[in-house]
Amino acid sequence: MKKLLLAALLLLLPVSAQAGTLTVTTAGFAALPATAPAGWPTNLKWPGGGAVNGSKSYTISDADYQQMLVWAANANNAQVVAAVCPAPCTTPPPYTVTGLQVLVSLVQNWVNGMIQAVSVQFTTPAQPPPPIVIQ
Repeated sequence: MKKLLLAALLLLLPVSAQAGTLTVTTAGFAALPATAPAGWPTNLKWPGGGAVNGSKSYTISDADYQQMLVWAANANNAQVVAAVCPAPCTTPPPYTVTGLQVLVSLVQNWVNGMIQAVSVQFTTPAQPPPPIVIQ
């Protein structure tokens, strides 16, 4: 009877979620200069001479990764579609994309947003960056 209860309990236990690794890597950037550039916050010590190249890995569950892809596919939909069906696109949807294409669109929009925000922030007179809109 104990073996039967144990078997029943094991069947009721949730299956462990699978997980993958997302790694962010920087390479090829020069070491930071000895003095801080204009705009560096005064409450942080500038890491002068420090390296900015390296990698950071994150373990993300498959379910969370899928949700990230769903969000990115919606937030970057026009960019993703344009990459697979350049204008003038005459092919009707749905369009075939890979998960990597969707993930790269997320990273590309983050980089574009940072560049745009910095270009506005460090003008004279300084202007606050535009608000971030999350769809």
